[in-house]
Amino acid sequence: MGMNMLNEKDYYRIVYGGWLGKNIGGTLGAPVEGVKELLALTFYPELPDGPLENDDLDLQLVWLHALEQYGPGLTARELGQEWLDHIFFPFDEYGYALTNLRQGLIAPVAGSFNNPFTNCMGSPIRSEIWAMVAPGMPEIAARYAYQDAIVDHAGGEGVYGEMFFAAIESAIFFEKDRDRLIEIGLTFIPEYSRTYKAVKDLLTWHGEGKSWTDARQLILEHHGSDNFTDAPQNIAFTMLGWLYGTDFEDAILKAVNCGYDTDCTAATLGAILGMLLGPEGLPDKWVSPVGDRIVVSPPINGFLVPKDLEELTSRTIRVGKQVLAASHANILVHPDQPTCWSGRESSMEEVRALWKRSATSNHYMLPQGTVQNPALELIIAYGPEGPAIGANQTKTVKFTLINHSLTALTGTLSLELPQGWEGSDAIKTILQPNEHVEWEADIHAPASAVGQHELVFHWTRIHDHAVWASVKLPFTLIGASRWKVWGPHHSEGIEAYFPGNRLEWENVIGMEADGQYRAITTLHNPSDRQVRLIAAANAPIILKLDGKIVIDCKHVPEFMPAYHRAPLEQRVELTLAAGTYELEVEAWKEGAPLQVYVLPVATGDTAMPGPYYYYTDMYLVHSL
Repeated sequence: MGMNMLNEKDYYRIVYGGWLGKNIGGTLGAPVEGVKELLALTFYPELPDGPLENDDLDLQLVWLHALEQYGPGLTARELGQEWLDHIFFPFDEYGYALTNLRQGLIAPVAGSFNNPFTNCMGSPIRSEIWAMVAPGMPEIAARYAYQDAIVDHAGGEGVYGEMFFAAIESAIFFEKDRDRLIEIGLTFIPEYSRTYKAVKDLLTWHGEGKSWTDARQLILEHHGSDNFTDAPQNIAFTMLGWLYGTDFEDAILKAVNCGYDTDCTAATLGAILGMLLGPEGLPDKWVSPVGDRIVVSPPINGFLVPKDLEELTSRTIRVGKQVLAASHANILVHPDQPTCWSGRESSMEEVRALWKRSATSNHYMLPQGTVQNPALELIIAYGPEGPAIGANQTKTVKFTLINHSLTALTGTLSLELPQGWEGSDAIKTILQPNEHVEWEADIHAPASAVGQHELVFHWTRIHDHAVWASVKLPFTLIGASRWKVWGPHHSEGIEAYFPGNRLEWENVIGMEADGQYRAITTLHNPSDRQVRLIAAANAPIILKLDGKIVIDCKHVPEFMPAYHRAPLEQRVELTLAAGTYELEVEAWKEGAPLQVYVLPVATGDTAMPGPYYYYTDMYLVHSL
């Protein structure tokens, strides 16, 4: 195939149109976010100060900064660091991922561990930047989207949603047909995913002539969720607006009037249509109220934000040229030559391999900092419970070391453990090129192990019976919470360790019987502070602190184990002095399996890093 030509002016108008459409849709949908009824919006609310702040755009400004800081070799590891440095949102999956990152975990484990929100919209809304810096390269855009999404959605539909949108938006540079673009997007996500099924069903209903309101209802019946941020239903609503809309205005209004995560659906569809139409194709009625302004949420800070959409577009294109060069793509951005696509093939092999990666394993290319062609690859697999270990408990961690070099390597695999810990003895190995060794190491934590703990994996290369070089790679284990639990027919409490904040009675005593389930632990608080205690449950629940009832929720609100928006009846804010407190939970199972999360978080009245963050120095460890 010959060289593909992307005219620089076309590149600019597609990118600018996308960012402008994103601003328009986000501003339209933000005021009604979370409303689940069919809406009847016809225009913006009053906008005296231009566009509204929106995390849909906020987060992509951080990713632009990350690309400028780290270059085209950007991975989930660097994006996780950006969360720690520049993003202080406590919302849903954002809050859980930030907790994990603050404790030393990295993606994808940081995105999957103890996270009940991996199927949500926090990552699909961040797709445009990857498409814009990988124009005409949907496989590269989808790979970046994967690296982004696994930081806070690993193992969930949020990953597939972002890959789907990124592939569509990247393909817009060479394809303008709506149906073909949706088809391209679907090839980048697995057929077994809920997102794939929701979009395919919508295409069928549209083809059968169902009205847009009937299609909306069918989406909710077959793919809906009570959580308004659930990704498959909202991605289908986005596509609904595109399929049924007669023009830009009609399309974004139909998407937003489906309700649910309205800022996300309208913003993403606005971006897609903005990329297709260019800024000149967007109605002035919708452009004038938002203009060229960028408004950034205060929790996004610490770096140079573009002052307007023109600067955002120019900086995006500047990074895009670097990505094109690093990708060895046969795509040339030319100031004068007209855009001409002679065709290029997308390699799906790497994308399909990403679908199969475990969300409870971390991959490392060695030496660290390697972008491609590593000498060694290390996989640390924590197992289904993730990187949690109970005090005085033993955990097996599987290490796989792969030799990608062209020479045989002799060496040892060993662990450096915290004081008082015990582990398997080192093993020796000879690795031929393309061979690997698997080491299942048992790690035993002492009775005093709480909080997070740094361990170190060692690869020591041996040459001529002497140490030639050594690679040390730190990794983190999180102390599991320890409880005493009872079921409806248990008079004696049973010791239980839970990897995260969910009380998993079913893994200890089973959960077939309806009735009362109890759990007791000790809350360790290291300093005087204001605390929001949450007992989020899908059942009636009581929370006692030192024997006093502080939460008594007799009815069943929407299950929402979020730091910032747990149901009012399932949270309490109080002042706790430093010390220990007995924490007792009582929940009543009535048919559905119990889901109960106990969360100690900050209140809304905090200094930086902001409100409602998780207290990682408060431990739930019962003294048995």
